[in-house]
Amino acid sequence: MTPKRRARPAASRETGWLFHGGRILDARRAGPPPRPRRAGGPGAARAARDRYPEAVLVRGERVEAVGTLARLRSLSGRGVQRVDLRGGTLTPGFVDAHIHLLTWIRSVSDVWLAAQTPAGLEEAVRAARAEARDADWITIRGWVPREWTRELKRRRTLDRVLADRPLVLHAIDGHSVWGNDAALQAAGIGVHTADPPGGTVDRDPTGELTGILIEQAASLMNRAIPRRHIPAEELARAVRKAHSLGITGAHDFDRTGIWSAAQELSHQGRLPFRLLLSIPAGKLDSAEALELRSGWGNDRVRVGPVKFFADGTLGSGTALLEREYDDHTSTGMEVMTPTELVDRCALARKSGLTVAIHAIGDRAVRNALDAIEASIKRGGPFPIPPRIEHIQLARDEDFPRFKAVGVLASVQPIHQLTDRPVAKRKWGARTSRSYAYRSLLRAGARLLFGSDAPFDRPGPLLALQAALLRRRAGEPESQAFHPEQRIGLAPALRAHLEEPNLLAGWGTSLGRIEAGWGADLVQFDQDLLEIAPDELHGARVGGVWVAGAKVFGKSL
Repeated sequence: MTPKRRARPAASRETGWLFHGGRILDARRAGPPPRPRRAGGPGAARAARDRYPEAVLVRGERVEAVGTLARLRSLSGRGVQRVDLRGGTLTPGFVDAHIHLLTWIRSVSDVWLAAQTPAGLEEAVRAARAEARDADWITIRGWVPREWTRELKRRRTLDRVLADRPLVLHAIDGHSVWGNDAALQAAGIGVHTADPPGGTVDRDPTGELTGILIEQAASLMNRAIPRRHIPAEELARAVRKAHSLGITGAHDFDRTGIWSAAQELSHQGRLPFRLLLSIPAGKLDSAEALELRSGWGNDRVRVGPVKFFADGTLGSGTALLEREYDDHTSTGMEVMTPTELVDRCALARKSGLTVAIHAIGDRAVRNALDAIEASIKRGGPFPIPPRIEHIQLARDEDFPRFKAVGVLASVQPIHQLTDRPVAKRKWGARTSRSYAYRSLLRAGARLLFGSDAPFDRPGPLLALQAALLRRRAGEPESQAFHPEQRIGLAPALRAHLEEPNLLAGWGTSLGRIEAGWGADLVQFDQDLLEIAPDELHGARVGGVWVAGAKVFGKSL
């Protein structure tokens, strides 16, 4: 991953770009637009002329100047292309601070389970077989375990649908899989397979395997599934898809394939994207032996955190809680014990690596904060700030600890829309402190916004909309999920623009539109400050620039 001279995209031969005629928007400009003057009143013509007074001049990989069009036109000289925003918006490039790029792009072409029934399963398998080659495994996404009765969650349910080749269903939250007998045999999973630490090989009351592998046990199956496509080409497709959503960088949490894919594209000069890559927990010892360091890399790919799991998920009932779920099932699953978390965090810190801890339930969040704090007390700060992922439920007394310990809160606003029916049923009154972005901000925490795609819907405008509204677009205000936890546009933009780039530590400052900052930019077709929040998701990306080179949009 040593920086090398990269082949420059053809688009970068332009000496510069001059953007004008639209809204220039970042977190610092996120206040309400100026009120228009009364039609026909004094200065009406000037008000119309000055509606979008700012223009932006880009030269090379950075923003050279921000000012009036007349001033920047005089500075631009020859060879600068003018981009008329036509009343749309120019923003910095968005960063998805929690995504699984290869898994996401594979899921786009996978068959999804439309109905959580045996008939729905049969339909999905027929569709997948029609697209598969003879030797392919059949993989289906979108399985929701809680919607299947215990009697149906048996291996025979899948064997009746498909017995002559491996069939695997991936849970919608990514934390469990369900395989038929052929898949179990191909993966080497049998009656004597033991539960791995932090996982369960599910069995029926007689001790027979059901084919369901929960949490860390899912990796026993996932690593056996053959991949037809080349990871580097899959990543290239994922980047193009991300560009179409206005995303120019990501913090990736895939466990396999992403490192080789990112290095290959970066080496070839084919990575118009900024990637902070995570290290799976099981590879910490290898990373230590190789002397990897968080923050090391080039201007496209950097080493990020070691990813640990403190618990499971809300939907599967494995998120770790302080007290029992309201449906009286359990208190969740401790994927790593508090002692293990402390020891592994301390080892990561000592090795020059930071950490990201998956923690959804309030007990898991407490355990994660305790582990990070204890490891800092043992030997000092992490090389770049540690983070906790998801934080879907937390204790009131833990919100201030994020600032006190120096932990970033990595959250996915879209989750509170997807999960609210289950949260209400399983957490009851505790939901007043769930997805509590305003409480975190008030306590001084720094937020990172992501999507967790493909386990939820990607797109920064969807995330902004969810954080601003706490309900789906078009729903009545009465459907808002704890509206007291809404946050404003400025902190929401900061969580999607500045904070993820600041954490990654790129050599160029990114996430604002101002002189000297990097020219990772996105052009939207609407004025994002003037349209209602309910309409944000309707804005479309017209162009994307990374390091001053146009990488998406017309003329490419």
